Amino acid sequence: MPTHSINGTDLFVETVGDGPAILLLHGGLGLDHTYFRPAFDRLADRATLVYYDHRGNGRSARPADYPAEVTFENLVADAIGVLDALEIEHAVVLGHSYGGFIAQQLAATHPSRVTKLILANTAPVLDYQPMPSGSERAMAAFGALFSGPVADDAQWRSLWTEAAPLYYHRWDDTEAARIDAATHYVGDAWNVANGLLATFNTLEQLPNITAPTLCVTGRHDFITPAEPGAERMANLIPDAEAAVFEASGHYPFLEESDDFFALLTRFLD
Repeated sequence: MPTHSINGTDLFVETVGDGPAILLLHGGLGLDHTYFRPAFDRLADRATLVYYDHRGNGRSARPADYPAEVTFENLVADAIGVLDALEIEHAVVLGHSYGGFIAQQLAATHPSRVTKLILANTAPVLDYQPMPSGSERAMAAFGALFSGPVADDAQWRSLWTEAAPLYYHRWDDTEAARIDAATHYVGDAWNVANGLLATFNTLEQLPNITAPTLCVTGRHDFITPAEPGAERMANLIPDAEAAVFEASGHYPFLEESDDFFALLTRFLD
């Protein structure tokens, strides 16, 4: 059953494969889990991949009151609730981008539920200035996304797809169109996400993470660069290593897929 009632809301959950669980936390917010697929499905022969859409995102239910119901506390509780609903005692947790913000807090506050942690293209605090570079159209869309709330789902989709090339080192029109067509965009979720980041800071929590951790990013990722992101987290988490993919931006599992999954498989083993 793809929809589960968890913590007072309905979350869309899909599982693929067989074996120890890997819980994947998508970014955005305002996007959904579909950009993980089919890339991560290659692990289905060795693991049960648990994909889900965060509350108010994708095909999960939209809260009646976004500011009140979408908080980091609830997002972490939802991730634990997904594991409980599927009767999974503990799992490898992978958080990408905004999902990495959630994953950091989950691993710090629920250490017994996390066997290993992968923090992909994320950061512990946004105390630096992102420096995007691209076409005039993409830069204008990026500016619009972060200068104020989007009006609706359609505007969010339009601005995101125009700004998206900034997040890649090598843009692929065909792959981008496939991801766009599969994504369920929610503008209200994007608006809430930006507000939550104003107070996000896990610098004091990261030393409490006990799970072996892999922190990865792309050399050309302007939004979560290596130094303030993966490398800083790896220095603060007791059992952690950092890896930087030299030919990637914000999506190394798409841009350097073979190398990314070779590293991930070694880490999981």
